[in-house]
Amino acid sequence: MPAHRRRDGPARRRRARRGGGARQRPRPGPRRRRPRGRRRGRRRRPARAGRPARRRRGVVGPRPDRPRPDRPRPLTHPPPPKDLALLDLDAATAPAPPRPTTILQFGGGNFLRAFVDLMVHEANVRGVMDAGIAVVRATPGTGGAFDRLRAQDGRFHVLLEGMRDGEPVRELTRVDSVTHVVSAHDEFDTYRALYLSPELTTVVSNTTEAGIAWVEGDDLTARPPASFPAKVTALLLDRFQHFDGAPDKGLHVVCCELVEDNATALREHVLRHAAANDLPAAFVAWVETACAFHDTLVDRIVPGFPRAEIDAIQAETGYRDELATKGELYGLWAIATGEPGGRGEAIRDLLPLDRAGQPVEFVTDIRPVRLTKVRILNGLHTAMAQVGLLAGRETVGEAAANLTIASYLGHLLHGEVLPSLPAYEESDEAAEALAELADRITERFTSPFLHHRLADIALNSVSKWQARNLPVALDAWAAGREASLTVLAFAALAVLYGGQGFDADRVAASGFAPRDDAALVALVRDTFPGPDGDVEGWLRTVIDAAGFFPPDDGALAARLAAEAAAHARVILTEGITVALKAVS
Repeated sequence: MPAHRRRDGPARRRRARRGGGARQRPRPGPRRRRPRGRRRGRRRRPARAGRPARRRRGVVGPRPDRPRPDRPRPLTHPPPPKDLALLDLDAATAPAPPRPTTILQFGGGNFLRAFVDLMVHEANVRGVMDAGIAVVRATPGTGGAFDRLRAQDGRFHVLLEGMRDGEPVRELTRVDSVTHVVSAHDEFDTYRALYLSPELTTVVSNTTEAGIAWVEGDDLTARPPASFPAKVTALLLDRFQHFDGAPDKGLHVVCCELVEDNATALREHVLRHAAANDLPAAFVAWVETACAFHDTLVDRIVPGFPRAEIDAIQAETGYRDELATKGELYGLWAIATGEPGGRGEAIRDLLPLDRAGQPVEFVTDIRPVRLTKVRILNGLHTAMAQVGLLAGRETVGEAAANLTIASYLGHLLHGEVLPSLPAYEESDEAAEALAELADRITERFTSPFLHHRLADIALNSVSKWQARNLPVALDAWAAGREASLTVLAFAALAVLYGGQGFDADRVAASGFAPRDDAALVALVRDTFPGPDGDVEGWLRTVIDAAGFFPPDDGALAARLAAEAAAHARVILTEGITVALKAVS
């Protein structure tokens, strides 16, 4: 008899030794079936009535009682047939109701289309707004996305992908909020008619980080001026003169450029242009009282054209779309309103996107929102990059899927990062709201749609750790708390840059090489003493060279070096996994 058919196999002998004898055959009868999707094993205790299942402490990502996706779910339609006849996407084939053009938008790239234009479209559909967007090309030239947007009469599709409540989500929307597409340089008269329209209330911009810059000698009488701040100055001056300084014809300027205090900087440049060109004092007063400049913080990853999925998208929609855009489901648009009761408060009613369920927050001051984002999202990214690369992970998703790394990040977030934020101590409700926000932010780490490389996040890690993570440790120390998990991230950074220790071969095999200040990287490697040497002295040298503290503040530098050295020795001799388990 073959071995696999013998009745005295290992399982039978183990039962005999336990005294259980042979397994009894079940009594004949109807076969019970498990519900589909349910695994064998211990049954999960149901949550108490009216109370959600408790989340495991210290885990970043979807709740453990929800499945973790291994790969993106495909679109719910079959591949397009080869002979599928697609319609050209334009106003004739995709008509939209006429809307007043209330928004002048400088820029029409992927981000603005998958962010601002999509949100305005959703607000229009829900009846919260009735607004059209005039997209302005602010630079001279032709071709590219601008001409394609004109050819499609402002129509395009946006595919958002991401995680919601632990489940992967895809949303495909045809956007028709763009009513005009115009070049400021090639169609100045049309552009001028748009910004002089009495219906216009809002200017939105994303001219890149280099757009909000002072250009000496920019001619305000040019049609139009060269730089973006000069364009805005000339636009406001023309509008001021056209409406005889009417206070209700001022504009709200909302900047989406990725620079701190973006609209505040633009306002300063406008007033500087006014002073440099001896513009009337009445105009300056009108800018200061009738207009409002809104600082913002924007957050959504927009990879751009979905090349791998465009055939499936076109099959589902039936349109040929050369401007389809793919973005992340998560989004945040924080807009500063200024002091309560001031002119800036009107933006709540001019852009009531939050009432349409869009991820928009109106705040008095943008700085607390920026601090929260930097410490939660950016700070965890920086910590994750160091420990993840040492652990042999290549992407954010791979790192978040590792239970040891996820546990470390969860304890870092809830034990050190959140308590460092001012809102955490205000009330229990504020702390709970902050924790929920943190969960929404970190849920992005588990998205199967994004492939964010840790090596890219690790670019210039020393300055990033100093700006994002070090303040968490300093605030904790000042409050009498420990910051061991934050300090461990610095120790991991130093070991990663040093290229030595338990995990060095794995890091080398991955091809990772530090991309940072060359002199500092060389210092880290050249002064490395070995795991049995003066690790604390080595880290103190790195801290001083990086300029973490003023030269006369040696106590904090000494404390950081001493605490980081304890973690570094474990990482060097036993590896990052052992070091993470020791603290979380």
